[in-house]
Formats: sequence, C-alpha cells, structure tokens
Amino acid sequence: MFIVNEENEELYGRIRAQLGEHFTNFMFIVMDDAGDVYYDYTNRPVGKMLANEMLQECNNPMEEDDWIWDFEDNDISEDDSLWEDCDNG
Repeated sequence: MFIVNEENEELYGRIRAQLGEHFTNFMFIVMDDAGDVYYDYTNRPVGKMLANEMLQECNNPMEEDDWIWDFEDNDISEDDSLWEDCDNG
C-alpha cells in the first residue's frame, strides 16, 4: 500500500469504513494529480484476486455493446438550449 500523503489518510480511512459496511471483500485504487497511487484491500489474497480480475477485464477487447448510450443524437444541443429547458422547468 502506498500512502500518497498523511493528510489524506483520514479520507482513506473513511473510504475503507464505508466499503467495509457494505462489502466483505473490497479493493480501491486512487491516483492524485501528481500520479501518486494509493490502494488498499481487505486482505492480500482478496487484493490479488480483485486486481487480477480487473486486469483480465481491462485486457479483454471491448465488445460493441460495452458502451451503450442512453440518449439520442437529438438530445444533444449545440447551444445548450436543452440544458436551459431543464433549468426552467
């Protein structure tokens, strides 16, 4: 585990606590703007399994339906008028 800096350790503790409330096994990875990485997991075997699972998923070619959009082209407005309609209404 690489700790980005001590000032974020409290935040990481809250993340671990939140995930622990809902999941028996978890892993999380974060990277700051400088590229420093912090990761944590419930235990080493779980961390290795989840990291390997993620790596396999990332190395698989993307299927055509991996990116399904919920909107039609006409939902996009060049002048943001649709956003204005949402704000007014």
